Amino acid sequence: MKQWTDILKSVVKDGGPSTCQFAITNVCNAACDFCNFSRDKLERAHSRWVSLEDGLRSLEILRSHDVGFMVFTGGEPTVHPNWVELLEASDRLGMVNLMVSNGSTLSARTIEKFQKANLSGIIISIDSQDLAKHEENRGLKGVCKKIKDHMPMLKEAGVGATASVTLNKLLTDFDSLPDTLTDLGFEAVTFSFPLTSLDSSYLGASESDLVSFTTDELHHWIDRVQALKKRFPVLNPRASLSDMHAHLDSAREEFPCLGGWKQFYLDWNLLLWRCNSWNKPMCHIYDFDGSQKIRDGCQACMVDCFRDASVQQYVALSFSDGLNALRKGRVKEAWSHLADRRNVLSLGSALENLFWLKRV
Repeated sequence: MKQWTDILKSVVKDGGPSTCQFAITNVCNAACDFCNFSRDKLERAHSRWVSLEDGLRSLEILRSHDVGFMVFTGGEPTVHPNWVELLEASDRLGMVNLMVSNGSTLSARTIEKFQKANLSGIIISIDSQDLAKHEENRGLKGVCKKIKDHMPMLKEAGVGATASVTLNKLLTDFDSLPDTLTDLGFEAVTFSFPLTSLDSSYLGASESDLVSFTTDELHHWIDRVQALKKRFPVLNPRASLSDMHAHLDSAREEFPCLGGWKQFYLDWNLLLWRCNSWNKPMCHIYDFDGSQKIRDGCQACMVDCFRDASVQQYVALSFSDGLNALRKGRVKEAWSHLADRRNVLSLGSALENLFWLKRV
C-alpha cells in the first residue's frame, strides 16, 4: 500500500516515477542470431561488468532522481557475479525490481535469490512457437524444459513471468504461439519490433535475415499482435501498436516517447542514455543532476519498451502538467493538459494491463 501511495504522490508531483533499464554487463551466455550480445559475436576482450561499488552508487543516484522501477538487463544479467547484491540494494532503496533474462540460469537456488531480492517480475525471451527452433537459435539446449520446470517455483515466490518475443522469421506458426506460452507457464507476452541496428551502446540488434522485413510485412505483424490480444494477455498497448502503424507510414503519431524524461538506459560503462536507440549519452551517471533530462516529443524509433511505457504514463504526466500549470495560475494551459483527448487513450492502455500492474 505504501508503495502505491508513494507512486500517487509522484504522479501529482511530476507525472509518476521513472524507469531505468540497467545493463549491468554486456556478456551473454546465449548465441542468438539476431542479437550482437551473442557469445559468438562479442569478443572476450570487450566484455564489461559494472563493479559492485559503481552499481550501488548508480542505484542511489537513480533513486535520488525519482527512479522507481529498475529493469536489470544485459547481456544476461544473471551471469554478473554481483547481480543479487544489486537487486537487494535496489529493493532496499524502495525501487521495484524487474529482470530481463534468457532463463538459462533458472534453478531453485536462483529463485530463492529472486525472492530475497523482492524481484517483482522476470521477462524471458522466446523466439518461436517451435521450442526446438528457439533453443537452436539461442544455443541453449534444454532451456525450455528448465523454464517450464521452474515456473511453479517462480509463481510460489511471487515473481511474475512474462514472455518477450521479438517478431522474427522463426515464428512460423504465430497462431499457435499462445498455446506454447501457456504450456511453458507464462502469464503474458510482450512483443518487440525487430531491430537491425541501434546507435547507442546497446547490442540487442543485428543485421540478420531473421529480422529483416518490408514495411508491409511489419504492418502485418502489428495486425497479428493486435488480434492476438483477444486470445492471450499481450502487454503492448493498442494505442502504441496504432502509433507504430503510423510510424511505419511516416504519418502523425499520437504519443511522444518519454525517453530521457521518464525512461532511461544505463549501460555497463555507466553512461546514461535517454534510450537504447539514441546516438549520444546524456552523461556519466556520476554527473547526473537532473539538468540533462530531455523532453522534446521524440518519435524517432519503434523501440517498444520505451514507446509502450510512454503511452501508458502519458496520462499521469498530463495530469501533473495540468496541476503544475494551475498552481502558477495558467488556467488555459492547465485545461489543455487535463482535457487532452490522448489522456483517455493512455488511461485505457494502462487499464489493458491492470492485471500485470497489480503485480508490481
